[in-house]
Amino acid sequence: MAKVGWIGLGNMGVPMSQNLIKAGHDVTVWNRTKAKAESVIAAGAQWADSPKEIASKCDFIFTMVSDGPTLQAVTLGENGVVAGLSPKKIVIDMSTVSPAESAKVNDAVESKDCKFIRGPVTGSTVLAQNATLGILASGDRAAYDQVLPLFEAMGKNQFYLGAEEEARVMKLSLNTMIGTSMQMMAEAVVLAEKAGLDVTQVCEVIAGSAVGSPLVGYKVAPISKGEYNPAFSVKLMMKDFDLAFDAAKQYGVSMPVTAITRQCLAAAAATGRGEKDFSVLTQVLEGQCGVTR
Repeated sequence: MAKVGWIGLGNMGVPMSQNLIKAGHDVTVWNRTKAKAESVIAAGAQWADSPKEIASKCDFIFTMVSDGPTLQAVTLGENGVVAGLSPKKIVIDMSTVSPAESAKVNDAVESKDCKFIRGPVTGSTVLAQNATLGILASGDRAAYDQVLPLFEAMGKNQFYLGAEEEARVMKLSLNTMIGTSMQMMAEAVVLAEKAGLDVTQVCEVIAGSAVGSPLVGYKVAPISKGEYNPAFSVKLMMKDFDLAFDAAKQYGVSMPVTAITRQCLAAAAATGRGEKDFSVLTQVLEGQCGVTR
C-alpha cells in the first residue's frame, strides 16, 4: 500500500483518485474547493489543508489540474508541493500542460532531490471511471517503474516515452488529432443531414465504417441527440490547441488543419458554447448551414 497524495478533483481527478483508493492505497487529497472532495473522502480518502501538507505526508504526489498556471500555483507556490518535499519522493503530473511549464516544475522538484514524472492521460471521464485510461509517461525511468503500479490502477494502456518532455508533446499531438477528427465528423454529418438523411443513422454508419474509432463511438450519442454535456469542453480543447501551436513553433512544424479547426472551436466559444463538449462543433456547423434540429 502506497502513501499517495492527490491534488485536483475535477471531472477526471475524482474517478482517478477513487480508483487508487479501490486498489488499496492510502490516499490524501486536496482541492481548491473542498466540496468537490466529498465523494472521494466518502470513499476513504483523507483531507489535507494544502498541497504542501500533502507533499510532507505522502511518498507519491499526483496533480491533475486544468492548466499550466494552475500546476505552477499548486507546485511552486508558498504552500505548494515543492515547499513540502523531502528527498526521494516522486511528483507525478497528469495534466495537459506545455513542455516549458512542465520543465520549470521538473527543475524545482529535482532541486529537492526528488523526481518528476509527466503522466498525461488519453481518454474521457467514462474511461477514468472504468480505470481504462491510456497513460503517457516520461521522466526518470527508475521513478517511472516505481509509479507504474499506481498508473495500472487508473489506466489500461501504459506508454513510457522518454526521459524528458516527450509525454507532453505526445499528448498535445493526440489532442490535435482528436479535435480535427471531430470537425471532420461534423462536416460529414451536416452534409448527410442537409441531404435528408437521419442524423442518428448517419452517426451509426460512420461508427460502423472504416473511419469508425473509439472517439467516434463516444460521440454518436451526443451528436445524435444534439445534447453536448461536457466530457471535454470546447475551452479545454482550445487551450490544448494553443499549447500545440507553441510546441509546433518550437519544433518548426506546420499545422494548417489544426489551425482551421481552432477557428471552428473559437466560433463555438463565441456563440456561448465554450463549456459544451467539443463535439458541439456539429451544432455550430448546422447553424452556419441553416440546419435546425
